[in-house]
Amino acid sequence: MSIPVIDLAGAVPAVLSRRIDKALRDDGFFAITGHGVPPETVAAAFQVSHRFFALPQSTKERWHVDRWPLKRGFDPIGWQSLDLGAPPDVKESFYTGVEAIGPNQWPDEALVPGFRATMEAYSAAMQTLALRLMHLYEPALGLPQGHFDAFMRHPTCTTRLLHYPPQPVSAAPGQIGCGAHTDWGAVTLLAQDDAGGLQVQRTHGEGAGEWIDVDPIPGAFVVNAGDMMQRWTNDRWRSTMHRVINRRSGRDRWSIAYFFDLDAEASVEPLAVCTSADNPPRYAPLTAGEHLVEMYRRTTVSPGTP
Repeated sequence: MSIPVIDLAGAVPAVLSRRIDKALRDDGFFAITGHGVPPETVAAAFQVSHRFFALPQSTKERWHVDRWPLKRGFDPIGWQSLDLGAPPDVKESFYTGVEAIGPNQWPDEALVPGFRATMEAYSAAMQTLALRLMHLYEPALGLPQGHFDAFMRHPTCTTRLLHYPPQPVSAAPGQIGCGAHTDWGAVTLLAQDDAGGLQVQRTHGEGAGEWIDVDPIPGAFVVNAGDMMQRWTNDRWRSTMHRVINRRSGRDRWSIAYFFDLDAEASVEPLAVCTSADNPPRYAPLTAGEHLVEMYRRTTVSPGTP
């Protein structure tokens, strides 16, 4: 059993909202097709990702995230453990954020031609898609159109290029590509290659607690709700545990995660439409920025520049 697939071009908004609501009430994940993002935009982002991660380690370290106040840039294998207390993740990545909020580190054009232009085009396409989903979420929750606009005037979004090398035979017990975790913001959009490895933990029903393989679908994005959405909906929607195990020996895995993370100062607390006398608020107000900073602090296990 895998996650549901929703064709954004295949139904009217009211029907799409109902399907999204069901998916996020169930396991918190779904895939979307018919989203309108040009395939060449996605392909170009994967191409610059391949070129960057093919650089020598010493070259990639020039853009280490710990050299930059905003923690954007390259983080090597072993820098992060998303499963708190578990061995470090077997992945490397490159973060970019919103330039209007703060500058990114960019690899030299001579080393990775077109990196900045490609990543800015990809991030812009993802923000447009994330906003479209946020506006579908409003009727799904019984909210008026535009309710979320005040919380996403200048969202602190992040695009993360990810490379998972083949799972090493010498990995420590419990060490995998990406440890079990929830996402921290509102909406995540994931593009992945055909290597597989993404798993979602079922949250209800007969198979609760089991891990579901999320099989790659060409041209689709995987969507999930993050911690802010679970808070907003008072647990109606789930910020679900997921992980990556790169099981195919000798095969690299590539993906691109886009995190739509609201305004840093946006205060998130359970919506009135998701609470009642029988279902009181389960969360205190928390700003989106405070939560992100705290989660980066908790999951960074290899601080300091080389």
